[in-house]
Amino acid sequence: MRVKRAKHAVSIKLTVLWFLVFMILFSGVSLIRTAIENNKEWVNPYLDVNENMWSYQYITELSKAKVLPDAEKFEPTVEETRGNLVLYLYSMDSGPFKKRDKIQPEKDVQVPDFEDVTKDSKYYDAVCWAYEMGLASGVDETHFAPDDLLTREQVCTIVARFAAMEKLELIQVKEPKQFKDSLYIASYARSGVTACQISGVVNGYDNGFFYPAENMSRQECAAVIYRIMMAAKTEIPEGVDLVDLTAGAYDELYKNYTDIPFTALVPASAEPGPVSFFDKTVFIGDSISMTLESYCTATGALGKAKFLCAGSMSPTNMLTGKILPEYPKGSGQKPPIQDSVAATGAEVVYIMLGMDNIAYGVDKASSDYVTIINNILTRNPEVQIVVQSVTPMTADSPRANATLNNDTINAFNQKMQEICQKNRWYYLNVSEKFKGEDGGLIPDYCSDKSSMGMHFTYDGAKVWVDYLLWHIPEDLL
Repeated sequence: MRVKRAKHAVSIKLTVLWFLVFMILFSGVSLIRTAIENNKEWVNPYLDVNENMWSYQYITELSKAKVLPDAEKFEPTVEETRGNLVLYLYSMDSGPFKKRDKIQPEKDVQVPDFEDVTKDSKYYDAVCWAYEMGLASGVDETHFAPDDLLTREQVCTIVARFAAMEKLELIQVKEPKQFKDSLYIASYARSGVTACQISGVVNGYDNGFFYPAENMSRQECAAVIYRIMMAAKTEIPEGVDLVDLTAGAYDELYKNYTDIPFTALVPASAEPGPVSFFDKTVFIGDSISMTLESYCTATGALGKAKFLCAGSMSPTNMLTGKILPEYPKGSGQKPPIQDSVAATGAEVVYIMLGMDNIAYGVDKASSDYVTIINNILTRNPEVQIVVQSVTPMTADSPRANATLNNDTINAFNQKMQEICQKNRWYYLNVSEKFKGEDGGLIPDYCSDKSSMGMHFTYDGAKVWVDYLLWHIPEDLL
């Protein structure tokens, strides 16, 4: 009996010994595997992200840190969404920032049952976390709207709250600045925008605007998140000023800001501007602008200005894709207008559309016009917009009718000037140069008096060029 007990004890000891050996070997293999994974060379998962992009470092470093999800494409120029932003910040909080001493959520925070973020959604955990931490709420009691696009002021607000929650210390590298549109920043976002501006996390534009309501692209959003990630690694020198991340910390600044006057209508200058200014411009227009294009191509009157023009093109048929300009010339390709503008590299967009749209009614024509311009600005947020008034028809134009005539053209132009004032776009009253005493297009400038009464001769194009040179917006020079 004692022999059996001894054998049984030995068997137990051997079992325990082998278990310990197995655990040691398993742990060793796990440590080796972890070390290999940590030292494994990173491979770019995105087919559309390359070293020639300005955002390459931001995107790749966030990918290495596993803040961005792996996917076949990153789509850097696509506008970013609310759901993705909280997902990235959640990944950073549970990844690179996991061990940080951070502010804890308030007790008894009840996350609403958002109808558009169910438990099987990829955003579910991130949205619940963001709501509990007070980073982002729903757009109403039952919707979070994860697919809604993010504006610049919204990104600043959420990122500033995240930095405060993580107890980050952001160095103040700039003084607070009033932008030309600071007073158009939503009240809830003002301190967040200022905190991001003075820390260099989100910058304004060289033209003095912040554009708070413009959407932010995925690569722009990646740049912001990367700067926050790097701020956590930055050693803070003694004596430097830090950004105050307290909610509402900079609201008082805005009480001292006064609205910066802006007049959309561009006045005549004291002298003509340089032709070289137009090297950075692109002109968008219909068949009327095609005469200007032909004249400038033959004479170089507007330097290296580019043109995106097509006959019968209007905002409405551009939105449907029915008529779009070819770009590059001779390629047969007709991309969306915002992509063509981006491809030209232009900094200033001159646009004259409406003659083929006004017949739909002034409200419809102007509404579609605004949509086209906003599409251009979303894709190209740094460009400046100069809207040119639609030029008149001859007083006896054969094409004049009840819906398209000089009265409706004048009403449309007035509406567009008001829209430009509201949106702080420049407005160029080109039509004033071509009106005769009867209010119609001066016949000497018209190339088709007997058929349409609206297109230009080269003499008319020459006068047009002269008007453009004398009416360059001073802020753009």
